[in-house]
Amino acid sequence: MCTMTWFVSDEGYELFFNRDERISRSRAKLPDTQTLNGVKCISPTDTDAGGTWITVNEYGFTVCLLNHYQFQQIETYKAWISRGEIVKTFADASNLFTSEKLFRSMSLDDYRAFRMFIIAPDGNNRLLVWDGHKARVEVNVTKPKSSSSVDALHVKKLRKDLFQNLKLGESKDVDAYIRYHASHLPSRSKESVCMHREDANTVSFSHVSVNAKTVAFRYADGAPCEAVIGEPICLNLIEAPLTSRKRAVAIT
Repeated sequence: MCTMTWFVSDEGYELFFNRDERISRSRAKLPDTQTLNGVKCISPTDTDAGGTWITVNEYGFTVCLLNHYQFQQIETYKAWISRGEIVKTFADASNLFTSEKLFRSMSLDDYRAFRMFIIAPDGNNRLLVWDGHKARVEVNVTKPKSSSSVDALHVKKLRKDLFQNLKLGESKDVDAYIRYHASHLPSRSKESVCMHREDANTVSFSHVSVNAKTVAFRYADGAPCEAVIGEPICLNLIEAPLTSRKRAVAIT
């Protein structure tokens, strides 16, 4: 139950993410600077499971997770590994090709279905999809991306139609994207981007900004229709390791 959008600029990209969760879940720990797999990152933390749903690292790569409800596998046992751990596994991403290779090498049977999005500083992206049966990789996918545990296909279509009606496809207006993520159109309900149901609602909003020098993470601890977006947490952007850049050149 999430919605993600982004746009690419001359210097980098802006990414926006609504996290939707059941009201029974605990409040997440606010984003902070962490070191994951030896790389500096900015991430909030899921206090129920210990993982995260979004992280951006000092190389300017953002990794975020959407559940894939319409493709849940049959439950044969309950020892699922939290999908939030997958984001932490990829938190040191420094090259899309090597991230894709890592994904294809993973044993995914212990995870519920998910889609994981990785975007590089130049705006190129990958969507790594596990539908509970097969893994696949989509290259340079289009926006928005959304998920819902209730009436998923209908809800996703409405959110996509709203995005298109607002003419955000070619927009580079940060405020317009934030308004979209706070929107209650067509109604304040399961259908709206800022989602509200009796059992679940949008619990946070994240805005990642990557330019030629800086990585910044802003966060609203609550539904974006009400919560204040906090001041940015920043990292200096550094070059990816030479080995990753050489691999990228070799594959293009």
